[in-house]
Amino acid sequence: MVSGTTTFRHETLPMSLRSLRRGQSLTGLLVVLLVLTLLTAVAATKVDLTRYRSDAVARRVTLVFVAASRAARQQRHAVLVVVDSAGKRLGTVHDRNGNGRRDPSETVAWTLLDATASILDPPHQLAGPAAHSDVVVFRPVGGAANDFVLYLTTDPGAPQAWRAVQINRRGALVKFWRFDGTHWARGRS
Repeated sequence: MVSGTTTFRHETLPMSLRSLRRGQSLTGLLVVLLVLTLLTAVAATKVDLTRYRSDAVARRVTLVFVAASRAARQQRHAVLVVVDSAGKRLGTVHDRNGNGRRDPSETVAWTLLDATASILDPPHQLAGPAAHSDVVVFRPVGGAANDFVLYLTTDPGAPQAWRAVQINRRGALVKFWRFDGTHWARGRS
C-alpha cells in the first residue's frame, strides 16, 4: 500500500497543485534562459573582434613573407612579393631570371587579405630604419634586398587595430608588431 501511494503520488494531488508545479518549472526555465542571455550579451561586448581580425591579417601577411623567403633559398632564385594596396592582396612572383621585377613570362600567385583589411600609413610609424615600397625582393642567398615595413589595419579609426609586418634585409627576419594606441610592441606570430 505504501509503495502504491508513492508511485502514484503526483496523481493524488489536486489538479490545481499539479498545474502550479508545471508553471513553476516553466518559470524556472525562462529565468535560466534570461540569465544566460544577459551573460552572453555582457560577454559579447567585452570581446574585441577587431583586435583578433587585425592579428589574423598580420599573421597571414607574415606567412606570405616567410614562405617567399624560404622559397628563394630553397629554389635558388629571387622571389618577389608585390603589395597591391587597392586590391587588398599580396602577390608572389618567382623571379627566375633575377632582374628584380615581374616579367610577362613570370606568373603571380595572389594571396587575398581580409575584406576589412586596409594597407595604409599608420598614425605613428615604427622606430628605426624602415622603408615602404610596393615590392620586396627575397634573395636566394638569404636576406632581402631592402628593409621593409607593411602597415595594415581592419579599422583605421581604432588605434589598437593597427599592425605592422617588418622585414630586416639581413637574414630576411620577419617581425610582427601591434600598436596599442601609444607605442608599438612586438606581437607573437
